[in-house]
Amino acid sequence: MGVAGLLLGLVGSIWGMFVQVETLRWLLVLISIAGFVGACLAMSSPKWSGIIMLIAAIIGWIIAKGSFLWPGILLAVGGVFALISLSSAKADN
Repeated sequence: MGVAGLLLGLVGSIWGMFVQVETLRWLLVLISIAGFVGACLAMSSPKWSGIIMLIAAIIGWIIAKGSFLWPGILLAVGGVFALISLSSAKADN
């Protein structure tokens, strides 16, 4: 699940950087960069990775409305997968 969170988060954050919006474009790019950082943390720190990607998805939806729909979904699902990988890793120990 950690690898799935990593890949979905990377695709969602990169796609989110290229979403066309009229206002606050710079803020959407910063949110996408935060999602990218969260995706990169998916293997080493899945808790923070999941939290960062979920927050980036929610803020992106608020800022860009409908144009951030699919990147936001990918970031949110990647964040959930990262959090699930955390709980499955604890269950294995």
